Amino acid sequence: MHTVFIVDDEPWVAYGIKQLVEWESLGYTVIGEAHNGLSALETIMEKKPDLVLSDIRMPGLDGIELLEQIRLHDLPSKVILISGYSEFEYAQQALRLGAFDYLLKQVDKNKLTDTLTRLKKDLEKEQKAQKSLDLFLDDLFDIFEPDHKMKIHNFLASRGITFEYPHYRFVSCLYEGAAVSDADEGSAAVADIRYLRFRTGQNKISCLINYDESKNPVGLLDFISDHLSDARFIGISGIGVYSASVAKLYQESDVALFSSFTRPEDRIIEYKAADHAAELTRRVLQIELAIKEQKPELLNRWLDELCGECKERQMQIDQISSLYNQIVSLFYKYYGNSDVIYEIEYLNYYQIFRHYSSIEQLFDRLKEMFGQQAGEELHISNETVKKIIGYIDSSFAEDIMLGTLSRKFNISLGYLSSLIKKETGKTYSEYVINKRLSLAKELLHDSSLSIHEIVERVGYKDYFHFNKLFKKHYGITPSKYRKM
Repeated sequence: MHTVFIVDDEPWVAYGIKQLVEWESLGYTVIGEAHNGLSALETIMEKKPDLVLSDIRMPGLDGIELLEQIRLHDLPSKVILISGYSEFEYAQQALRLGAFDYLLKQVDKNKLTDTLTRLKKDLEKEQKAQKSLDLFLDDLFDIFEPDHKMKIHNFLASRGITFEYPHYRFVSCLYEGAAVSDADEGSAAVADIRYLRFRTGQNKISCLINYDESKNPVGLLDFISDHLSDARFIGISGIGVYSASVAKLYQESDVALFSSFTRPEDRIIEYKAADHAAELTRRVLQIELAIKEQKPELLNRWLDELCGECKERQMQIDQISSLYNQIVSLFYKYYGNSDVIYEIEYLNYYQIFRHYSSIEQLFDRLKEMFGQQAGEELHISNETVKKIIGYIDSSFAEDIMLGTLSRKFNISLGYLSSLIKKETGKTYSEYVINKRLSLAKELLHDSSLSIHEIVERVGYKDYFHFNKLFKKHYGITPSKYRKM
């Protein structure tokens, strides 16, 4: 059943519309009503109905403004507006803003039925396309796993595609705001370039580019300039030939893309294979010695210098991740048996990109954790502990770091970690992930929701990252779980 939400400032009109047609026989169910635009928007953002049926003239937030807010928040709801003859210009404006249709007062039963029938066909067509996309992305998820062995020529042959040039690159792009519109896989050709394009995240696309680097060295940049000009950040893989691994080239473009974390001033970043381990070993040894000798000021100095060196070397984000995890290992080596359970986790490059806005913030997190002193804490009442857990339970779909909770409740990070672990039996991150994935399992039973909608509802931004977590926890991908 498609869900419907009715909005009219006159309750008797809303009631009349609800009684006008046999909603369930048309494939709809009315889930509520509101009598002003502001309260309507709150409910629409929470329940995300398939259809909003709204009057144009309302106090506070009229139908046009409500439609604008629905589009501004990138909500999936279709909108049908109801207007009087004198408001026809408003109705025309509504259609330009993306309303599905408008109806004239008094609403005619037959016209409403016809409109709902047309909308149902559109909604079913969108759901079918989204299910196909989910299956396609599920296939890509396996192929793009770092250890997958599929070669480029096999990848193309499986899709019935033939490319004619000797060189291949992956180009991955991150867009701001809403997801890119043309989500489906598509192959095309421009001057001396062949490419295969598909969506790899809610606001991310990737293109497999085929061209001749020796004869057309500027062709790739021309393609980016002409066809990817709206992208906020762009990551380019190294060059591969037909026998190159699809997963390897994709991962290189992904690493380059998210290396905007350390190089925010660079819109386009090309992957460069580099090993900084030997040069940075001395820094890591200095940090370990400062930890071992319990010299916090010296430790902070070495961490600051290492942070600066990472920036100076313009290290890619996978290298930053590796270095960060080495230091986390040192933390557990020297503090792992502490009575207070500190929560600091090993992070891959995508998690670093998502949770930290800069490399300085990442290293500040390390300094903060090393600086925690296992001293006396004020007694925290059971009521406060329940309040903390309740807050987490109500906001787990938001990006809230443990440090934010620490500041909100005025409790040190280490002690807060201990409280959460003691109360739930899990670390903060484990608890949040379990809550999100449990909700995802429930939502997967609702066939009207696409997996992309579910990913967004449970608090993730990237389909591939969600897919990995789901498969890691349940041993099966979300789309396969849905079929069970």
